[in-house]
Amino acid sequence: MNKRFFIYTIIFIAILSGACKHKNSKDYANLDPTLATLCQQIDKHPDDPELYFQRANYYYGKAVIDSALQDIMQSIKLDSTQAKYWLTLSDLYFAQRETDLTEETLEKVITMDPDNNEARLKLAELYYHLKMYPQCNETLDEAIAKRNHNPRAHLIRAFCLKDQADTVGAIRMLQLVIDQDPTEVKAFLELGYLYQLKKNPLAATYYQNALQVDPNNIEINYNLAMLYQELGEYEKAIEQYKILLSIDAKNKHALHNIGYIYLNYLGNYEEAVNFFSKAIEADPNFINAICNRGVAYENLGRNEEARRDYLRCKEISANFEPAVAGLNRLDRR
Repeated sequence: MNKRFFIYTIIFIAILSGACKHKNSKDYANLDPTLATLCQQIDKHPDDPELYFQRANYYYGKAVIDSALQDIMQSIKLDSTQAKYWLTLSDLYFAQRETDLTEETLEKVITMDPDNNEARLKLAELYYHLKMYPQCNETLDEAIAKRNHNPRAHLIRAFCLKDQADTVGAIRMLQLVIDQDPTEVKAFLELGYLYQLKKNPLAATYYQNALQVDPNNIEINYNLAMLYQELGEYEKAIEQYKILLSIDAKNKHALHNIGYIYLNYLGNYEEAVNFFSKAIEADPNFINAICNRGVAYENLGRNEEARRDYLRCKEISANFEPAVAGLNRLDRR
């Protein structure tokens, strides 16, 4: 389920095997072709800030933050007037959770270029991440004053409202987002989620609209299937889970939930065992699937197999209550 919204992606420092270690290196044989080309160009034009900027973004995309920082600092050293270099620097600071430096850098961009709405939106996202809602809203007001047709600003505002328990305001703002950008999947997804909390069938429409834009999205497919399950539309739920499984064949939650429907609502215990077994194959320690398979075995009169599953649950979690209850039932027979 989609419970939080983050436009920034938190990136951790990684080591890129064979990375370009210094600008004069001539050994590019083991490098990614894109990186090798950038390194060669930098060797030829060591005073070109744009090349360092491009390589910084390459490293950023590969989560090699230290190397990206080194390159973007070189770009800024060579030309400190380019707002886009500073914006990349703010992204890298944020990736390192240096929120004060992120804020300082974005404010610098806005001072350099007062019409730079990208910097304002990133700053609003930062304030949202830090739960500084008044500052976030003030920054969004500035961004919207510059450009009223601003679905990203309205989307950030919607999540601020949601965090502050203003569901009505959040829904209104999300609807404004999709009015301005009918392809904004995050808005459709969140609208679906908010209506799903109310068990309102309108949620299905928003999920379906989102799937028209991004049909292979695992979260949206799962949420829609879960909605059908919650509404008691079990055949639709199974069909939607199977669509999800056509995208992610080993999705243990989809496999388990199909088994759960067969076990508890449709009374097809053989099929329940089949899907629980597939979920356990995907995750051998999936305790809910193991226990529920035990229940399905019980309903089939296969008590020894049920006992094995309940005992396996106790190996994973000694006091797992449903398994203890299952063993007690078997002992009374």
